[in-house]
Amino acid sequence: MKHRFTVCALLVILASSLAGGIFSGKVSAKPEATEDISSKEFLIHFSEALDVIQRNYVDNVNPDRLIYSAIKGMLRSLDPHSNFLDPKEFASLREDQHGRYYGLGIRVRALLHDRGRVVIVEPPLIGTPAEKKGLRAGDVITRIEGEPIDDWTSEEVVNKLRGPRGTEVNITVERPGIPERLELSVERDEIPLYTVTYAFEVKPGVGYIKIDRFSESTSDEFSDKIKEMEVEKLSGLILDLRDNPGGLLSQAIDISDFFLPRRETIVSTKGRARGADKIYRADGAERVKIPLVVLINRHSASGSEIVAGALQDHDRALIVGETSFGKGLVQSVYTLGNDTGMALTTAKYYTPSERLIQRDYSVSSFEYYYMNESRADLSDSVSGREVRKTDSGRTVLGGGGITPDITVSARELERFEKVLESKDAFFQYARRLTSGQVAAAEGFTRQLNKIEAAESIETIPETLPELVITEEILADFKDYLRSLNIEFSEEDINDSQDFIKRRIKQDVFTSSFGLQEGYKIRVQGDAQLLKALEVLPEAKLLMTSGRTKPAMQNQGN
Repeated sequence: MKHRFTVCALLVILASSLAGGIFSGKVSAKPEATEDISSKEFLIHFSEALDVIQRNYVDNVNPDRLIYSAIKGMLRSLDPHSNFLDPKEFASLREDQHGRYYGLGIRVRALLHDRGRVVIVEPPLIGTPAEKKGLRAGDVITRIEGEPIDDWTSEEVVNKLRGPRGTEVNITVERPGIPERLELSVERDEIPLYTVTYAFEVKPGVGYIKIDRFSESTSDEFSDKIKEMEVEKLSGLILDLRDNPGGLLSQAIDISDFFLPRRETIVSTKGRARGADKIYRADGAERVKIPLVVLINRHSASGSEIVAGALQDHDRALIVGETSFGKGLVQSVYTLGNDTGMALTTAKYYTPSERLIQRDYSVSSFEYYYMNESRADLSDSVSGREVRKTDSGRTVLGGGGITPDITVSARELERFEKVLESKDAFFQYARRLTSGQVAAAEGFTRQLNKIEAAESIETIPETLPELVITEEILADFKDYLRSLNIEFSEEDINDSQDFIKRRIKQDVFTSSFGLQEGYKIRVQGDAQLLKALEVLPEAKLLMTSGRTKPAMQNQGN
């Protein structure tokens, strides 16, 4: 009976006394305090079922686990995106929205061939606790607070390294080339979670900016990056929203605002609840006035689809890549008791041309909805799709994500390439190169040391002839693969030679100079980005005349 009272009380609070919530970080909402007889009956039946489980189930069960599962199941019956958030999930959501956490400021991942260890994968950012203590890329963490981490997951390691600001964590580190273990005590501090992860000139005069997601700091980060790049002096810009799952609506609107004139519609929402119908318009001057190409793929969702849809509908940008995910349901996030939360769908997103972004989820299971990679239902075919017009009269499709103006499929990895990635072969071998363990790489290592000794990597010519993965290095790499018992043929190596060389060099640059420098190597083989560079002249015509109508194209691997 004690459990019955607890559950009834909790469910009544859930049903009629939500403490308020946030809609994209801004808008609070409260449910109406009404409860019909069916809701009361549900509470009675639910409490009776829980009481039977608590009394008779073969094992002891935490009541919270049952309650949380019941609420999740209730929301799951509505749509794929309404969800209940337990304390851990709710804390993670708020952390992502605020764009900061407290820790050391390092990125780690498990070493696949060295169980019980995690490795720092890139140089810590300047000013972070890790950088101040001298931690480096390639350092391996083996103990935390004196306890071996042999059976810890990477997530458990990260959670242990994080903690309240000003507290200390003691770690044991092994460094390549140094026999003695390093015992370090590092004081935790606030670490920003950057959402604008890369910003550089992908070729002279053409800027490239990648936004990973939309949090409270995104528009400020974006503003800082375009100032650093002196974007007004560039001839074009590529905005990469691939794999961006969305985030705060307000920030997606703010990013669109950089490119659109005042009063232009960015997105509208429509729903049943009071205040759900809204139109969001650009409220500032058009701050970026250069030709624009936007990259999207099948994992671009929600906020990234809002930005791409607005810029496409107003003929402000060419969209290149793959049809986006099609997530156009608006979730209002309500704060519940016990540090839990609920994301409840309260409206739908529509682009300026009145295209519905959300794709149909009624004809399949939610598992298929999330896991379907072929996206045959989102092909470029007009059949079964909404047909709308942009400001200049170009045809665009709705009712299932944003279909690009120019479709380019991402390059799929070959079987052998997938094996190398799964075995972590590139990063492990890059550590051998940077630690001087490869005799055949003396010239490469010498040039690498020259760059590391320079004040800035920008002061070194990008095309140093010695800084290449030579045939001798490739031969040593094959010997390394044999030492890992990875089977391959010479045909495998020849067919994937460009990919292999680029991936080794990418991980060398990542561990030596940071993610951005490694990413610059990676994009040299990016078919979608290369296509974006190719069509920048079309984007310029579209921007200046508003009448260019590029044909829908399809390009394979």
